[in-house]
Amino acid sequence: MSEEQIFNLLKDNRELASLPQVLAEVIRVADDENSTANALADVILKDPSLTARLLRIVNSPFYGLAREITTVNQAVVAMGLRAVKAMALSTGLYHKFDIKNSIVNRVHFWRHSLEVAIACREIANICTYRPAEEAFVAGLMHDLGVLVLQANFPDQFKRIWKLVEAGENQIKLEEAAWSTNHARVAKFLLDQWKIPRFIGEAIAGHHDDVHDENSIPSDRLGQIVCLGNLISRFKVCQTPPLDKSDVEKVDYLSQTLGIGPTVLSELQERIMKMLVQESEFLDIQIGSPIDLLEAANSLIYKQYILVESVLRENRKMQAQIARDQMKKAALDSLKTITATLSHYINNASATILGRAQLVELAVSKGTITDDNNTAANSMDVIIKSVETISLVLEELKEMSSFDTTVYHDETSILDIEDKLRNQIAKIEADKRITAKSK
Repeated sequence: MSEEQIFNLLKDNRELASLPQVLAEVIRVADDENSTANALADVILKDPSLTARLLRIVNSPFYGLAREITTVNQAVVAMGLRAVKAMALSTGLYHKFDIKNSIVNRVHFWRHSLEVAIACREIANICTYRPAEEAFVAGLMHDLGVLVLQANFPDQFKRIWKLVEAGENQIKLEEAAWSTNHARVAKFLLDQWKIPRFIGEAIAGHHDDVHDENSIPSDRLGQIVCLGNLISRFKVCQTPPLDKSDVEKVDYLSQTLGIGPTVLSELQERIMKMLVQESEFLDIQIGSPIDLLEAANSLIYKQYILVESVLRENRKMQAQIARDQMKKAALDSLKTITATLSHYINNASATILGRAQLVELAVSKGTITDDNNTAANSMDVIIKSVETISLVLEELKEMSSFDTTVYHDETSILDIEDKLRNQIAKIEADKRITAKSK
């Protein structure tokens, strides 16, 4: 079946092809350059739940206004038309796609979508893309095609999603089944909803392969959505870590958008804290703080297993390089592996720091009660994880200096692996102690 035939079938689904009336009016008024705050306020007042949510958000610490806002008109003026539109879309779409018996974990889906939306907005602010709310909306809706495919082809989607959860490539599976993918389906849906076309176009290419620079979105919003999705920590389902092409893509997009490595790392730390805060006042369920902490610990452990595997392969390559007189080609390959390994470790560091912030926030707000020292034990695991990362980074610094004499000595390489293995053993031991205390 061709993509055109798929889109014709989707067009016949009237429930998906149109937005709720109030939400459609909000978008129409907000996108009209001649609209006023009064006009948008009149639309919002038609929906009591949207009215209450808007007033709660505008009076939240996120906006930090000096006085309490009591009317919808004041709220629209304080937030701005585009910010109100982004808020309405966030909550409206969350409730519209409440699919019963969904094989896609709803909490994981919206946690990922909101995280990407926040990442896109913050990236837009850094690279002065205006308005940043457009980037938020694009990030929020980037994966809607997944829900559309599930709703329209439930049996086929179920078979494919099980393969995706097993680690197979989602885009390749979708292309084979429907001659299209969820990114292009999302664009088609947004076109039906009369969402500005450039937003749909930015979403359509967020999974494009990287073979050369021409395959990366040329427009800034497309680049923002692509980068926001790549740096997301919480995925909809378990997926393999970033591969070499993904790492190259992150580096290229960051450079193109003028975002340095340090700024990108700091951004990832901020996103974690903002995700919890914004999910609360948008009423989007992303899981409890304990759920987030458990997911973080699982991610950390998987990162270390990957690090151990890469170091083992690195040791084999070092021995081969010594036997081959350290040919230039081998040296270049080793440098690439070292850079890739460093990237994974930096990602793990950002994850650990971000989750630590989540726990601290939850404890300070009273969301987590720590009668059984669950959070305290988890924090101990995180601290030991940071120590392990520091150890590996120090070893990587020595490797990057590339002293030929050192790398002819295979014993030094084995020491690196032994140090890492011992640290992982400590983490596992602590995890077992934590599990017994629960």
